Amino acid sequence: MATTPTATNATKKGHCPTCDGERTCEIHGSIYKAWNWEDRQYGHSVNGGVDHSLLECRGSETVFYETSSWNSEDIDYYYDAMGQEQYEHPREIQTYPKPEAKTKPVWFDAMQKADPQLHNILSQMYVAHDNQAHILTAIGLRTALDRATEVLGIDPAKTFDEKLNELRDGGWIGQTERDILGVVTDAGNAAAHRGWEPDCQEVSELLSSLEVFLHRAFIVGQKALGIKKSIPAKSKRLLAAGKKTTP
Repeated sequence: MATTPTATNATKKGHCPTCDGERTCEIHGSIYKAWNWEDRQYGHSVNGGVDHSLLECRGSETVFYETSSWNSEDIDYYYDAMGQEQYEHPREIQTYPKPEAKTKPVWFDAMQKADPQLHNILSQMYVAHDNQAHILTAIGLRTALDRATEVLGIDPAKTFDEKLNELRDGGWIGQTERDILGVVTDAGNAAAHRGWEPDCQEVSELLSSLEVFLHRAFIVGQKALGIKKSIPAKSKRLLAAGKKTTP
């Protein structure tokens, strides 16, 4: 087992999950593990290594785990000051735990009260989004929309087209938004059944479309309905003096 001795108070830069940025961290322990793979039949081989480190941020005092890995198949070429071609193996660095998701809207926690299951679906979808798992994000968007329609009282046995039409006919959305949510549905279906992967921009637009619907249906809409109770009733119109009502 290959190990690297760590000096007392040794430090390095690391991405703190609490600060969500590069910070000076104390190294509490580290170990380097090399690996090698060989295909004896065809004579191919690959090797690499991983540095494992236990770090503590000097700012937030958060303790976290970092890996820095390389492999012989990943090569960056460059020219040195003498014009000679050189190469190096770039490092892939990962930290655990991951920083809190930045894509969640400020009203996300309120979804827990609206429907815990929908909140859980959205939470996992945001994790997929933050890790750039675009196929899983698209599937999660469709699943969240499906659950949202059920919470609003639409029969889960209906097709997606029928559910969207019922949302429109019930006054939850207009025709334009019905068409937009139809795209969200189609994207999720394509990702789930045909392996289609949207790019970053497409995922962002699909996510924004669903968030607009959820925010109005479960957050703003419910608050507006709550205000109705505090609005005084309209005064009844008094009949003019001397006028008689028609029997």
